[in-house]
Amino acid sequence: MATVVDFQAGSGWNRNGASAFRDVLVSVACRFESDILVVANGRRGNAKDGMAIDALRVRGGTAAQVLVAGPDEEAALHALLPLLQKG
Repeated sequence: MATVVDFQAGSGWNRNGASAFRDVLVSVACRFESDILVVANGRRGNAKDGMAIDALRVRGGTAAQVLVAGPDEEAALHALLPLLQKG
């Protein structure tokens, strides 16, 4: 079963250090066995792949979704949502 959560991207997506933010996001996502997708701007990207996240072109204020499916999806959501929403 998959969990889908809507969120609004935080300001971390805008900063000059956005690549560092992306790296933290990928690092946290890789800790989990579940499949994790971020959907924004009509695109979807694997949260465990920095290039896929960059391709989403997310900026602060963008409406997006995170889809998590797997054995540790609840823990993954609890770890990732604060990052996605705040940045």
